[in-house]
Amino acid sequence: MPDDQDDLFGEDGNEALDEFDRLTEVLNQRVLEFADDEEVEDETLWPLLLRLTLTSRMVAYAANAAKPSGSGLKLDLDRFRRDIEDLIRAAKKDADLFIAQAKEAGALAEQEEDEDKDES
Repeated sequence: MPDDQDDLFGEDGNEALDEFDRLTEVLNQRVLEFADDEEVEDETLWPLLLRLTLTSRMVAYAANAAKPSGSGLKLDLDRFRRDIEDLIRAAKKDADLFIAQAKEAGALAEQEEDEDKDES
């Protein structure tokens, strides 16, 4: 998420951000369930999601533009690219924190797995 979350979510930013976070978590769980059910590898999952994201953006443009056009879609896709670049920049700033949390979660999962083996 960009740092200017209040601008993104307007005056009711905190409520909207909480709802956005909740929906993100629900979607994440469903995507993980899909990947597990369909036995989709990590290397395949992200391109599938990227394609879905791009297609969703294009459909949203076509559905919501007063007079959709190829050139209008190209401009919208340029805005979309900038949004993605902003997200990547924000993720890069938090890379060390993300890795620390991932390592901690992995260690915790390993510890729980070891405990479950000991109980068996």
